Amino acid sequence: MRAVGLILAGLDVDVANGEAWNRWYDLEHLAPNLALPGIVAGQRYVAPPSLHANRRCRADDPAWGGGRGVYLTWYATSADPVEAIGVMSARRDELEAEGRMDGAGARTVRTGDALDLVNGVADDGLRLESEDLLHVGHAGLRLLKGLGESQVRVVPGVIAAVSCRSRFEPDTWLELQLLDREASASLEEVRESDPRPWAMLDAGFDPIRPLHYPFLEMIEASNLPRTIQAEG
Repeated sequence: MRAVGLILAGLDVDVANGEAWNRWYDLEHLAPNLALPGIVAGQRYVAPPSLHANRRCRADDPAWGGGRGVYLTWYATSADPVEAIGVMSARRDELEAEGRMDGAGARTVRTGDALDLVNGVADDGLRLESEDLLHVGHAGLRLLKGLGESQVRVVPGVIAAVSCRSRFEPDTWLELQLLDREASASLEEVRESDPRPWAMLDAGFDPIRPLHYPFLEMIEASNLPRTIQAEG
């Protein structure tokens, strides 16, 4: 099914709950969501301490500032993304009633959004159409958020870029740049080629490989908030 929208969530979890929560997410949470009608793809990401150190946003941003927003998930939808959130929420309530959310532990959703896909571009050497782009393999992600109009484009280090319009925040756009290397290794180079000084958020994330969590040790040794109640 062709994707027309995106559901995006920024999340945090108590550091002590990192291993259990990530395993629960990979094994028991993604699957019921991906099985829903209208959901065509999903991807998880993490921002290890090195990417938090050079994240560009307001320090008091309740979703992304002060060490918040360590994890990111998006789902591509073939249905209206607002309607898809409603279906996903109803399914979550069913899982709660069945006790299937119990393994999640201490966690919180910092922000959630429903987005309409507007346009996308890919590297000239790739024979891809706009509906293909969210399914392209990538090693890192640059997430941009701003007001007005997105200037979606491809620069060295970017495989493809997708522009979205928020349904919950008027006049706000998000852009996902899919990177050919881990964001922790390539974000600054991409920023030099594609500066966005007016962006409200300019953040890098690395994809999470299922059941492979080397970033947990880095988070454990960092000064990121230890609990979801802590302020960064």
